This record gives sequence, C-alpha cells and structure tokens, in this order.
Amino acid sequence: MTLPNWLRPGQLFANLNARFHALPPAVRKGLVTGTHWGLCIIAPLLLFAAFFDINVVNPTRIGWLLDEDWGQHVLGWNAWRHMPWSTFNHETLLGAPVGNTLFSTNSNPLFAFLFKPFRDFLPANFQYNGLWFLFCVVMHFTFAYKLIRPHAPGKWSAIGGAIALSALPMLYYRMRHDTLVAQWLILWGLHLFINVRDDTLPEGSGLRFVLSWFGNGRKMLGWCALLFVTGMIHPYLLFMIAAIWGGDCIKRFFGAMHIDMSERRLVANWKVMVDAVIRAMPPLALAIVALYIGGSFTKGMSPGAGGYGYYSFPMDGWFNPVKPEFSAILKAWPLDGGQSFEGYQYLGFGLILLVVSAVVLYITTPEARTARSFIAALRPLTIPFFILFLIAVSNHAQFYGYDVWRFQLPEALRQPAAVLRASGRLTWPITYLLIVTALVVLFRSRPKTIAVLLPLVLVAQAYDIAGLSRAMRKATSLASSDQMYYQTPSPEWDQLVTLSKGVDFYPANVHMNDKLFYELTWRATSQAKPVNTMYAARENLIQVANQEAGMDAFKRGEIKSDHLFVFLKQCDAPSELWPRLRMLDGVWIIPPKGSTIELQKPEWSPLRSEVRFGWLDQGTCLLDENWSRPEYDGVWSEGPKANLRIPIRHVEFETPSPKKLEMTLKAKSRQPVLVVVMVNGVKVGEMNLTPRATLNTLPLPASALRGETLKIRFLVEEQTYEDAADIPVTPVTPVKFSGRGAAEREAAAKVVVPVDARALGIKLINIKLAPPEAPSPKTVLKG
Repeated sequence: MTLPNWLRPGQLFANLNARFHALPPAVRKGLVTGTHWGLCIIAPLLLFAAFFDINVVNPTRIGWLLDEDWGQHVLGWNAWRHMPWSTFNHETLLGAPVGNTLFSTNSNPLFAFLFKPFRDFLPANFQYNGLWFLFCVVMHFTFAYKLIRPHAPGKWSAIGGAIALSALPMLYYRMRHDTLVAQWLILWGLHLFINVRDDTLPEGSGLRFVLSWFGNGRKMLGWCALLFVTGMIHPYLLFMIAAIWGGDCIKRFFGAMHIDMSERRLVANWKVMVDAVIRAMPPLALAIVALYIGGSFTKGMSPGAGGYGYYSFPMDGWFNPVKPEFSAILKAWPLDGGQSFEGYQYLGFGLILLVVSAVVLYITTPEARTARSFIAALRPLTIPFFILFLIAVSNHAQFYGYDVWRFQLPEALRQPAAVLRASGRLTWPITYLLIVTALVVLFRSRPKTIAVLLPLVLVAQAYDIAGLSRAMRKATSLASSDQMYYQTPSPEWDQLVTLSKGVDFYPANVHMNDKLFYELTWRATSQAKPVNTMYAARENLIQVANQEAGMDAFKRGEIKSDHLFVFLKQCDAPSELWPRLRMLDGVWIIPPKGSTIELQKPEWSPLRSEVRFGWLDQGTCLLDENWSRPEYDGVWSEGPKANLRIPIRHVEFETPSPKKLEMTLKAKSRQPVLVVVMVNGVKVGEMNLTPRATLNTLPLPASALRGETLKIRFLVEEQTYEDAADIPVTPVTPVKFSGRGAAEREAAAKVVVPVDARALGIKLINIKLAPPEAPSPKTVLKG
C-alpha cells in the first residue's frame, strides 16, 4: 500500500507549515503563545500523573498515608488541628503529656498554618499531603523554567530544559518524606543566585534613602522570602538553601574587593561591603523566625540523632540506580540501607547522557565554550558546595560498596554531626547545578545539536526510569481506595476510643507495629484524646523518661483504668491484669473501665523458639523493669539483677513435644563478669561474659516444660573491694557549660560516679530454646 502524497511526512509537514504561515500574524502569535503556555501547564501535570496515583489529591483519602513516615506526618497535622490556637506550634496529644511540635513530626508547618484557620470547614478526615505533592511538582517545573529560560535559545528549548530538571529520580523517590519533595526551593535559590541582578547601593537621604534601599534590594527581598518559606518547610532544605545564599553573600562581599596591580595593593569598596553585610541580616533573621514558628526550639528536644556516616552520599550515587527496577539501561549496585535511601541521587541515563555530551561539546566546539562566562560566575559557590559535599560523603565514603575512606569522628564533632545525620541529602544543590550547567552548555551549542540532543535526552530519561515511575505509583496506589483502616476495621474501635480518656500503647515503640499505631492514633487525635507515645524526627528526652516510667508501671500491674491499653505485639502481662485482657481484630487490649463491649479473650499466637531482644523484636515484651531501652540488636540490663518471662506453653519448637530443653543465650557484658542464671527459682548454671558476645548453653530442668511460664533471672556477681579507693569509676569527659544553670550542671558533672549498676549490666541478644542435640551415631565397623 502506497500513502497518498498529502499523507507522506515531508509533504504533510510542508502543507501544515504553509497553512500556518498563511494565517494572519496575530492569529499565528496567539496559537504559538497558547500552545506554549498550554504545554507549560500540561507538562507538570503529566509528570505528577507519571509518578503518583492521582487519587492522592483527594483530601479525604487517609488510608494510604497511615504507613511508615507518612503516618507520622499526617498524625502530626491531625493532632495539631484539634488543639486550640493557644498552643501555637505545639500539640500535646501525641506523646502526651509532653507532645510534639510541627517540625518534630515533619508535618509541614507551611501548609499546617495555611489550613488550620479553616479547620471548622474542612472534612472530619482531611489530609493535605497529596495536594502538597501536586503543588511541589508544579512549583518545581515553574522554577525550573524560570531558572533555565534566560539561557535557552527559545521558549521551546526552555520547556525541554524544565522537563529535564523535573525528571530527576531523586525528586520522586523522596515522596516518603513529603516535605523533602520541595526541591523547587533549590531551583528558586539557584535562580536568585544566577539570574537576579545583585543589589545596588541606596541613594539620597532620609526617607528616600530607606525607599531606595528596599527598591534596590530585589535580590535581598527574594532571599528573605526564600529563606522564610524554606524555614517553614524543612530544616535540611534550609541548610542547603543557606549554602547557596552564603555563596551569594560571598560574591557580593568579596566582589567589592580587587587588587590594584599598578600600586600592588588591595582596593575595597567599603560601602558595598557594609551594604552586603547589612543586607544579609534580614534573610538570616527570617530563617530563624521560621524555625521558631515551626517548632525547632523546644525544651527537651534532642538536637541530633545517631546515624551520621550511615546515611551518607555514595560516590557512585549519580550513576548507580541502586535497585534493578529503577533503571532499564544501567546495572544497579546495592548500597547500605541508609545510603540506598538518603544517598540516592541517580541521575537517570538521559541526564547522564546530557552531562557527558555537555563535557564533550565544551571540549570540542567553540560555540559550547561560550558558556565559560556562565561557569565562571558560579565560582562563589565553590566553597559552600565543597563543604556540602564533604558533609554529605561523611567520615565513611564508599564507591560501589568499597570503602574510599572510613574513620572515627573526633568526640567534639559527633554531636554537631548528629544534627545532620541524614547527610546524603546535602548534595542535592550540587546535582541540580550540574544539570543546569550541562543544559547551558548544550544551549550554547549549534541549533541542530540542540534539536537532536535535547529530545534524545528526554526520551532516554523517560525510557530508563519507567520502572521507577511504576514503583512510585504503586507506593501511592492505596489512595485509589476509600478504605481507611486495614488492621483495625471493626467499628468497636471507635466505641472504645470514645469511652476512653486516652490511648496507651505497649511497648512504647511505634515501629513495632506502626500501622496499628497510626490507625488507632488517627481515631484518638480526631477526638482530641492523648496517646502515650509517638515517633518523632527528634525525640524529646522528657517524653522518653515518661514512656519508660509508664512501661515500668505496667510491669508492676499499674495502668490508667480510664485509658484504652493496646499491645503493639503479644506481650506477657502481670497476673493482676490478665483477667481484663481482651482481643479485637487479633490485637490484644485492655478496655477502659466501664466498657460493656463484648470482646473475646486473648489467644497466644505461636511464639518462635528463638526469642530476640532487638528494639523491634517481641522479646522486648517479655522483660521486667530492670532493663534499659532496647538497642537494634539487644537490650542491656540496668544492674546486676534482671528478669524476663517466656510463656513456654505457647512456644512452637522445631521438634514437636520435646521431653528436655536446653537454653542457648547470646550475651555480653561491659567488663568480665560471672552471671548466675536461675529458671523458676532454680539455678541452672553460670556464664562467664566479656565485652565480646558469646553463646552459652544451659540445661533446663524437666519441670520447665510443665509450667505456663519460664521465669528467667540473671544475677551478676559483684566484685568486692577492701578499700573504697580501689572502686573503679566511670571516666568523665570534661565539658564546658554555659547559660542558665551552668554552675549546677558543672557541679553535677564533677561528681565521681562509681561503676556499679550500669557497669555490671549484661546485654542480652537472643535466647534459643531447643531439645539437646541427639548424640552422633557410632560408625558401624565392616565385617
């Protein structure tokens, strides 16, 4: 079959082009302008639909958010929404009675303050996270276009550049931390640095001088707006923006200096330098005000957290897809857990092609080398961005899993480093500047080069990250359902929350079953009922102490009778509380006093014969009050005596109905100690523990299998000293104190603390219950 001439591509294009140019000039201009702006509107919407289930913009869909970090963010909003305005940026429902600020739950203070005035008009179940995602994608494309348009040869190539800047995988991979999708703030900062003219000196005197100072300060006003808005969204983003702003301050301050070669001296324009310093103050002040409004400065809040060096930026981050499904072209190399998320900055094959092509063009073509002036203007960012890079790479630098360097931070740097523990994020401004620079080099090249290479980059990028796009849509796919509760679907939960004056969870560790916690806490905060714990971005040490006291009280059989008590995992309970235990949707609870709801009694699900004691393990439910907060791999006793209870009747052994049992314990201590182990009041053996974890196998009495519970007691034999001077003491690092109460804190620090209870503690990692190994069969002799 032969196509008619008018349908052949060349002829068709020629006919359409001739008809277009036959139109009146005003009509042609209107069509071009309309098509251009139509594409500017459609492009971000298509990008949003490519990476998100579009149902997330329905503000009444809550179920998809009650999971992982999203649950923390949306619960922070819901709790704060139901608090009076007198609490300002704080709520006391999550982690009661101390509560949390909007920043400590990452609840987006900017949108929270925007929507709370309308809380009486909003639906009962309302979330703005989905709307925020759409807002961020639109703003990202807008600032990408604004940033690249002055350097593009035309409006169509500017749209292509904006799409390229909006197609970075790391933008959408951060959706679990919704406020960190606001990477348009980085593009806004680069726009101010690159495209906005520096402020000039004011003129005149009096009122005219003041008006001129503001009138000539367009860039200063831009920085004021940017740093305030960023400070209302996320402190990490503020740190990145501060690096760009710092580079701009360096440019203006040191730009007022030059060397007079004829007289061989440094010449400085002091007026410009003083003006630069003064203009730096308002943006800095507004950034601090924004942090205060969001709740960064709260009594008891820990400024940092562990993990610096674990959440770092891998040196292969720009070209390592990390997961096989995240790239259709390049091979993925697995990274450490922290690096694979916080350090994820894969460019995508299309943008890698762009960067490589830009380097080749800059080296080989004179047209591309005209971008030298653009690159030279970026020099003031060298120092701030180099600092960002060093912090991001951290003290543990890796390249494709191999250590480049690894060292211990000095003690003085560990606390400041903990503030920026998720350091891998800090290279985002460098990544965006890399793409912007590559686009500018391309746009300075020949028109035919642009016409071929830019579409090729966009097509290659779309093909390469199609798998990432599908994965991100799947992550938000629950938004397509109006179902809200998955683990607690029964209507009795609403009745129980209504009957109670609060909800207490045990253990007070959200991560042991975050979906269960989020679903019940949404109900509680919607009724302005307090809950005893919360997962916060920075834990409050006062609240931690309250939670520990509450868990110790439970172990003594003391709970708030007017509260709904919920077990995040099956946990043994004191004997006086067992008659009150009930079960709903498979969840163990103690209903509030006065509840007449008919509920079934709890039933143990089979327990594993190996009990672990990490912070997410069920073993932490079996400890008495002489244990400290569990660590990731085990738990320390708080002194020379500690107990635990294992409901042995409900343990599922590898060998059915064993007649005898042995108990193998993995444990260690801070110093060499002898530990006596007693089971049900009978000594079963001793363990010699050292700071190195060891396995210790002890036989259990036959009576252990006949009881309901295995009561295990550890007794560490204390060393005795004839002279008090021989008692070892805990080394105390000298610390300088300042501010209110400095004298009292310094006096307390000088007190010599004997190495007693904590030093004699042991760390329990796991316990394995199993029948003794059968003896090996004797070898049969031939003949």
